[in-house]
Amino acid sequence: MPLFSQVTGNPKNPTLVFLHGFLGNTKDWNAVVELLKKDFYCVCIDLPGHGLSLSSAPPLDSGFNYCHQQIKQCLAALKIEKFSFVGYSLGGRIAVDYARTQDDDNLQSLILESSHTGLNSSSEKEKRFKHDLNWARRFARQNITDSLYEWYEQAVFSYLSCQEKDITIGKRSDNYGVYLANMLLATSLSKQHISLPFLQKTKLPIAYCFGEKDDKFKALAAKLASQTNINVTAFSGSGHNIHQQDPLQYSSFIKQYFLTAFLTTRDKND
Repeated sequence: MPLFSQVTGNPKNPTLVFLHGFLGNTKDWNAVVELLKKDFYCVCIDLPGHGLSLSSAPPLDSGFNYCHQQIKQCLAALKIEKFSFVGYSLGGRIAVDYARTQDDDNLQSLILESSHTGLNSSSEKEKRFKHDLNWARRFARQNITDSLYEWYEQAVFSYLSCQEKDITIGKRSDNYGVYLANMLLATSLSKQHISLPFLQKTKLPIAYCFGEKDDKFKALAAKLASQTNINVTAFSGSGHNIHQQDPLQYSSFIKQYFLTAFLTTRDKND
């Protein structure tokens, strides 16, 4: 079964392909898409194990490549040619690895939100795999609501109030733990190829954004800003999930970035 997708806007406009984070689905982008649909053709995809793409189970030894091929098939079925990825967290990790490995001339740019670029050492990867394996076991064995409450107690979500956590967990409670466990292990950060060398040499237009309340990804963004030519932008007042906290500012950021990236690319080709 192909990945589920939802399209909005005029297909004659530039295409943005939205990839959600772990536990998410196409609905996560609704507020942003509503603000962008007049200027872009918005394609939102449910990643394997999420939303309405439950039948797509990635193999544990090649989860990233599986996701890449599934996304390619989805875009081909929609007759999408030139496009840009907008990827949040897990979606951003899949997007940047797609750009690194797939040599797809149709990919025009990347917009990455709160997304990791990969781990350096084998010890870091081993530690991360144990961490993800522990969470996978919880999702596979526990009641989904119990797992979600534990998940959102992690430091990266400390910016959320108790009420905001309750609302988020309510939206996520229709997930299926076994499918999440499979996806979590198949696309574990421990299995992601470090993308910094690619980001340092690629000519692909790339923007990276993070929330100022997100200390972990603020540090990673500082590293990217100092070691690459990537456009790095901080969102004041936001935490890990910018597009849901501040869809207006986020959509404005995409419009401005895309205009700048397009003009820069056009100037180079003239």
